[in-house]
Amino acid sequence: MFSAALGSLDERVWRFFVDHPFLISFAKVYTRWGVSSILIPLALMVGVALFAKYQSVALAAIPMLALQVNDVLTATSKSYFGVARPPRAEWLAGAAGGSFPSGHMANTTSLVVAVAIVFSMNISSKRAAMWVYGAAGVLISLMGWSRLALNVHWLSDVLAGWVLGTCTALGTTWIVMKLAKVAPTRRNSRQ
Repeated sequence: MFSAALGSLDERVWRFFVDHPFLISFAKVYTRWGVSSILIPLALMVGVALFAKYQSVALAAIPMLALQVNDVLTATSKSYFGVARPPRAEWLAGAAGGSFPSGHMANTTSLVVAVAIVFSMNISSKRAAMWVYGAAGVLISLMGWSRLALNVHWLSDVLAGWVLGTCTALGTTWIVMKLAKVAPTRRNSRQ
């Protein structure tokens, strides 16, 4: 019953994007940011910035570790579930492999959430931390929207990618911080 309801919702959301191809040019450009050839160098650059900020190899490694662990989990999940993508005739961008979960969504989410956690953990201003998480949410949401707008994923693929990426980022960050005995600095602030 749940599967039928989810399949019906997937079909309705997919049909909406097929019938309303808005901002496709932007979606085609934005979705390119979700590939490994962009995310890996980005994770390396962020790692360098984190090392410069915190002088901690462990914290600097979190974005790349989260991305790599997530990539393995995503590939394994795609192979296990074997969900077919939406009809190829409707695709507005190239895609390969299984559909569930969305690799673009999962990998982007794992990297962005890991970076947001590490950058915000020592921010004393609650307002500034909220801006970091808000920006992360926008970046992640745009990736999900781009995959739907380009008709290469079902809504359930995008949602599963979001959950997988978030869990991977949280788990990787927690494990690295525990193993390296790194703790965020908690500063009281009324901002």
